[in-house]
Amino acid sequence: MSRRIVCILAAVVVSLGGVWGQEHHARGDYEFGLYLLGGSHLRDAQTLATLPLDDTQFFPAALDTLHYLRGWIHYNLQDFQLSTAEFERVGSGSEFFPKSTFYGAIGHLSLNNKEGAKRLLDHFSATPQADHHRELLAFERAGIALLEGDTEEYNAQRNHFTYTNFALAEQERIFDRIATTAPRNLSPWVAGVASAVVPGLGKIYAGNVGEGIASFLLVGAFAGLTAESWSKAGTPNNWRTIAYGTIGSLLYIGNIFGSVASVKVYYEEFETTRSGAVMYGLHIPLRSIFR
Repeated sequence: MSRRIVCILAAVVVSLGGVWGQEHHARGDYEFGLYLLGGSHLRDAQTLATLPLDDTQFFPAALDTLHYLRGWIHYNLQDFQLSTAEFERVGSGSEFFPKSTFYGAIGHLSLNNKEGAKRLLDHFSATPQADHHRELLAFERAGIALLEGDTEEYNAQRNHFTYTNFALAEQERIFDRIATTAPRNLSPWVAGVASAVVPGLGKIYAGNVGEGIASFLLVGAFAGLTAESWSKAGTPNNWRTIAYGTIGSLLYIGNIFGSVASVKVYYEEFETTRSGAVMYGLHIPLRSIFR
């Protein structure tokens, strides 16, 4: 009996030693990876993150550390495809699971994969660690709703804002301002008609004052040259009048179509600026919460 107990104890000691050794190895790689990133040794960090990793040779805790490290390195290198794949392999029992989840969601959003981001957050919300990050979850989901233009969902998530969390309060207020800021109500038809009446006026209407003035001067200049050439020749049937008139007509027509397009560009730029502000805002709290 005593021999059996000794064998069991020996096996436990060996097993625990293996676990400790693997965790020590993983922690060593983790500290070294952070050192490389902190010292801007990005190429070396990338090499570390792409070394072959045999999952069967590590216990779960050590694997979670290594997958998190790899995800964090790829994230800092802005390789979001690889970072999200590594972050998603971090187990829910790991100390790195919350950070992996929220930075993984940002990675999916950077890849324009909103469904992937929502899937990660939904999975996290069903774990015990979610209780400590309820407001951050609502904040991230509110940001996704802004990116999708879903006002109803944004308001539902906004109900969980307390505006008292130091890391979140300022960005929550910024999100509220973004949510209530709408683009100007512009019509491409109005822009086109305006530029047909006065060249460049449609572009000014769309907010491109400089382009509008340039169009007015350019079309006006060729109209003046055409009229002057016609007046001097006494007939429109001379090459200068025809050349000036043709170029001026093309510029005039182009100015109309350009004014119509400028309205579309205005809305695209508004959405790009808005999305950029939301994405930037989503990053800010994470820097304070997960130091």
